[in-house]
Parts: sequence; C-alpha cells; structure tokens
Amino acid sequence: MLLEAKKYDVTISEQPIPTIYLDGNSSSHFRVIRDSVAIYSRFLKFSASGLMSFLVDIGLFTLLMSLIGNHSLRTIMVATVIARLLSAIVNYLLNRHMVFGNAGEQTLLKYGALLAVQTVASGYLTHGLTVLLPFGSAHWAPTVAKMLGDFCLFLISYYIQKNLIFKEGQHV
Repeated sequence: MLLEAKKYDVTISEQPIPTIYLDGNSSSHFRVIRDSVAIYSRFLKFSASGLMSFLVDIGLFTLLMSLIGNHSLRTIMVATVIARLLSAIVNYLLNRHMVFGNAGEQTLLKYGALLAVQTVASGYLTHGLTVLLPFGSAHWAPTVAKMLGDFCLFLISYYIQKNLIFKEGQHV
C-alpha cells in the first residue's frame, strides 16, 4: 500500500495506535518467509538480474585481462568497457521486463547515461583498488578489485534505476 500511495502521490501521515496481543499473538497470519519474499521481491529480482549480469561482466573482464596481460589504467578501462557493454544488454533487458515491469519513460536513454557513468567509475575504482590492494601485482588482483568496486556501484545503481530510470507511474 505504501508503494501504491507513493506512486499516486498520496500523502501519508502517521497515527499512533495501541497494539493489543491476544493469547501471545497466536492468531497472527504473518508467514515469515513467504511474506518477506513478497515485500522484498523487487530487490531480490534486481539482485538476481545483477548476478546474471555480473557473471557476464566479470567473466569477460577476467578473460580480457588475462589475454592482454598488464594492469595499466588503459588496459583495465578497455576490458571494463567491453565487458560492461555486453553485460549491460543482459542487465537492461532483465531489469526492464522482469524487475521493473516496463515502467518508466525513455528508459534506454537514461540507462545508457547510467551505464556510461558506471563504466567510467568502475574502471577508475578497479584501477585504484588494484593499486591499493596488498596483492595488487597478482594477475587476479584487478578481478578482485572490480568485484569490490562494482558491489558498491550495484547498490547505487538499484536506487537510481528504481527512482529515476524505471520509475513507476511512467509507462512508455
């Protein structure tokens, strides 16, 4: 109800109410797992979509880094851009159709802008973390650094996609 109220710009005001438990709340019908999944289903779908995209992204990034063989900023940026572009196709399609139910206007354009900013941020974060990691010279260090940086970007991306790109109440 709260999500629908927000969708239709309904003002919500809080009112205190007394809570009365009869027989130790034995009549509650709250199903912990089922009802929690219903409450968090969008974020869980977004997480599943992110996991699939992550597997494409990190797999391709790791392959490209092993083929190129050095950890320079330029190499990391090239591998990041190529991997991110391909994983973004998977991510956009899953998010648009399965997570956010085709909500929003001009979603491809907005998603493309987010993708560009995220890709650059991912490249710089990956390079910066690779340099800072105590095992930064190891051949697998950029992959670990990318996973750390991209997790932070994942959380920011959810907020942006939910509230700006695939905002409910706007349909194409």
